[in-house]
Amino acid sequence: MNKRAAGITLLVISAILFISRNTTHFIVAAIMGRKDNVLGEGMFEYALSVTKSFSFIPEIIALCLGIIYLVWAEMDKKKEMH
Repeated sequence: MNKRAAGITLLVISAILFISRNTTHFIVAAIMGRKDNVLGEGMFEYALSVTKSFSFIPEIIALCLGIIYLVWAEMDKKKEMH
């Protein structure tokens, strides 16, 4: 796999992690906030504050590595042209 493909793959992994983890957080809060099959006033906000939010460290690491690989690939491409 070349550097450009690795960079794009890491960016996609970062986006998937970010979306899936946040979606899971909201789904868990919605399930916890239900009371008598109705989402009560303020219960969703309370459930969001009570449920543990995920760390963004894996997403940030994958994003940074993806950007580094893409920049590295572009720098190598410019070196080959000159």
